[in-house]
Amino acid sequence: MQRQLDGQLLFSASDLVNFLGCEHATALDLANLDHPQQFGEDDEETQLLQRLGIAHEVAYLERLKADGKLVVEIPADVDLAARVQRTIKAMQQGVEVIYQGALLNEPWHGYSDFLLRVDGVQSNLGEYAYEIADTKLARTAKPKHVIQLCVYADLLAAAQGTDPPNLHVVLGSGEMATISTASVRHYYATARDRFVGFTAEAERSTSAEPCGHCTFCRWAPTCDAHWQETDHLSLVANISRSQIVKLHTGGIETLAALAASDAALAVPDLNPAQFHKLRSQANLQFAKRSTGENAHEILPSDPPRGFDRLPQPDEGDLFFDMEGDPHQDGGLEYLFGLVVIDREQPLFIPFWGHDRSGEKQAFEACVDFMTERLRRFPAARIYHYGSYEETALKRLAMLHGTRENEVDNLLRQEKLVDLYQLVREAIRVSEPRYSIKNLEAFYRSSKREGEVTTAGASIVMYERWCRTEEPQLLADISRYNEDDCVSTWECRNWLLGLRPNTANWFIGAAAEAPSPEKEAKRAEAIERVEELYRRLVEEASDKDRQWCSLLADLLEFHRREAKPGYWAMFTRQWLGDDELLDDAECIAGLRPDHQRAPYPEKRSTVFSFTFPPQDFKMRIGDKPLRSGSLEAAGEIMAIDDEGGTVSLKLGPSRSPLPNPANLIPEGPLDDMILRGAIARLAEAVLAGKEDRYRAAIDVLDCRPPRLA
Repeated sequence: MQRQLDGQLLFSASDLVNFLGCEHATALDLANLDHPQQFGEDDEETQLLQRLGIAHEVAYLERLKADGKLVVEIPADVDLAARVQRTIKAMQQGVEVIYQGALLNEPWHGYSDFLLRVDGVQSNLGEYAYEIADTKLARTAKPKHVIQLCVYADLLAAAQGTDPPNLHVVLGSGEMATISTASVRHYYATARDRFVGFTAEAERSTSAEPCGHCTFCRWAPTCDAHWQETDHLSLVANISRSQIVKLHTGGIETLAALAASDAALAVPDLNPAQFHKLRSQANLQFAKRSTGENAHEILPSDPPRGFDRLPQPDEGDLFFDMEGDPHQDGGLEYLFGLVVIDREQPLFIPFWGHDRSGEKQAFEACVDFMTERLRRFPAARIYHYGSYEETALKRLAMLHGTRENEVDNLLRQEKLVDLYQLVREAIRVSEPRYSIKNLEAFYRSSKREGEVTTAGASIVMYERWCRTEEPQLLADISRYNEDDCVSTWECRNWLLGLRPNTANWFIGAAAEAPSPEKEAKRAEAIERVEELYRRLVEEASDKDRQWCSLLADLLEFHRREAKPGYWAMFTRQWLGDDELLDDAECIAGLRPDHQRAPYPEKRSTVFSFTFPPQDFKMRIGDKPLRSGSLEAAGEIMAIDDEGGTVSLKLGPSRSPLPNPANLIPEGPLDDMILRGAIARLAEAVLAGKEDRYRAAIDVLDCRPPRLA
């Protein structure tokens, strides 16, 4: 945002994106015009993103030139008016691509990455017009990208007399996402008018509140300092924005006020259990602020959660941490770090992979090591802190199509132990966050040292290594990863020392070995699919190779597609009430509604329940499951989000719901019939009986319909 010589404001696409992300940021930008502030240099990670963004932009420019496109580059070393004049001239000449074109239609201006000529569109330029393409490192087009393009579309429409038909985002993968301009025009116009109206207001009542925009905002340090100065509720660990709003409504404005509040206080629309949790957290943090001493408290037992998630230590236990670079094409998991304990000393075992092939090999080697270790030590577990490692293992198994059964076994036998989840359920600490680095205040006497001390710094260091291949950079990253693995071991040991004697040791499903019959049946099914896949790929003629390969891939399509749904269902199975309360896919805290008596519905019975205020997506007709048992909870016959009531129809064979009860989404649909049908099609193709499935093969081979 800037002023022109006559004092009029001149807006950019970034100004509108910032406004939609945080109105307070726009208010600060406007105030900054009258009282300019000096901003420090961008941090290394921001500078890295800028370098990668420029490299991506230049790569697309070179691709256009390699395709033989006539490109005109608008120089950046002249003023706005001159750049606009040269851009309009290039458009009038009808050049195919204009790079870094400048557009102006007061009070808006912008610099588009690329203007691409499209023929057959009537404009004041002739029988052609221009569309906008912007390069972004993201893997998918995001709303803020579209809003930015809409600003350029407005400016371009003023210059050429017609809207560009489409907007394009050149993604970090090299693919191009295309959006119809007409489909987003009305939303953009509403957002633009709101922004212009906001800037015209004489007074603006905004306040600094934490939001998703903080990650990208230049005012983040200013707001953070304000929150510290005003003792903002966002300083309370694990508090959500909606909870802050509810506490404000209840007259609680600061962390200190929350800590001093009456335990029996009823805050409108805030679940009493959540209020107690937040108040206790604030008490711990306020006490540390006053005394300087770290403190923690053990939460009440809640089997099978909390300390009941902690297994007995075993000599074969592994401690696991990964390093990844999200800025590599498609993201790259380049380091799988494991620590084993040998004679009470940690031994670090790294697996490196610096490209997609290397990532696959490192993943396979890491999973093989885990599998062999667990074979030697059947009672051992793999400890990690946070969900990243488990999520990455699942994703890599599906991405590379390898070690899927081994990863499934780790999940099925509950060998992965997330200490972060255990900590959240078992203890409360005086730290403002629950990251492993915050917890180290309780079991380490000194802070970390070295070149790499954060995940962001490891990404910057790895990107630097990709350019220079300096061995010391990898050594620094390796030391950081090893430190995380060792810290996970130390955290586990600290938790063992806190564990109450009344807690149960976690056993999980490891003791429930599948029957030999099930194992044999599963192995037979896997072998059958692998044989069909191999033959379809190897025996296909050159003419049929493409559709046969597609059919081979379809053999496992439904099974892989269903996995994330099953993983989500089993993850929610043992989540605590608070976590399910915050999960919009669930409804938590159901209790019988004594104001409404059960009534018959054919052979079934409809029961009514109340539930506390929460966001949810379930609707009439859904058939959710009960958390914990995964038993069917019945069919939703009626639901009132404002009144907090739901009616469930239960059949005569179903047991009553527990009190309280939690509803979670049902798992994926049964796909065995679909998988069987695809396998039969593959067998028919291999047996030379393609005529039985001519229509299906026509679809696979993109042949036109055979219509008489």
